[in-house]
Amino acid sequence: MKIINKATSKKIKTSEDTFIKLKDGGDIDLELLLNKEGSTANIWGIILGSGDQIYNIKTTSLHTHPNTNSRVHIKAVMLDNSVLNYEGMIKISKHAQLTDAFLKNDNLIIGSNAKVNSSPQLEIEADDVKASHGVTISNVNEEEKFYLKSRGISDKKAQKILIDGFINDILIHASK
Repeated sequence: MKIINKATSKKIKTSEDTFIKLKDGGDIDLELLLNKEGSTANIWGIILGSGDQIYNIKTTSLHTHPNTNSRVHIKAVMLDNSVLNYEGMIKISKHAQLTDAFLKNDNLIIGSNAKVNSSPQLEIEADDVKASHGVTISNVNEEEKFYLKSRGISDKKAQKILIDGFINDILIHASK
C-alpha cells in the first residue's frame, strides 16, 4: 500500500492501493492506473483542514483493460476557514469492458466559513460497465453532540468523538 501524507504539486501515478492523510493544506494530483486485466486498486483519503488551509485534490481512476475494479473514497473534515477543492474522475476506455468503479467524497463542515467544492465525474467509452459516484456535504449533527454533552462530555471532546466516527471507516480500510 502506498501512503501519502504530504501534499505535492506533482502528478503521482500508482497501480496499488493508496491511502492519503493530509492535514497541512496543499495540492495532490493522483492517478490510479488499472492497466492489467483483472487488476484492482483503491484510494482512501482523509483530509483534515483547519485555519486558512486550502486543499486542491484531484484523483483519476484510469481503467484501460477489462475486468478491473476501483474504489475511491475521500472524506474531509473542514474547520475554521479551510477550503477543499476536490475533482474526482473515473475514466473507462472502450477496451475496459466489465469494469466496476466507484467514487465517493464525503465532507463534514465545522464552522461557518469552511468550504467544500466537489466535482465527481465519469467518462465512459465501454458498453458493459458498472460505474457511479456520489458526494455528501454536511455539518456536525447537533442532536448527537447534545446527547454526548448530556452524558458529561465536554463540547470539544464531543466534537472529536463525532469527527473520529466520521472518518473511522476510512482508517479501517486503510489498515487492512
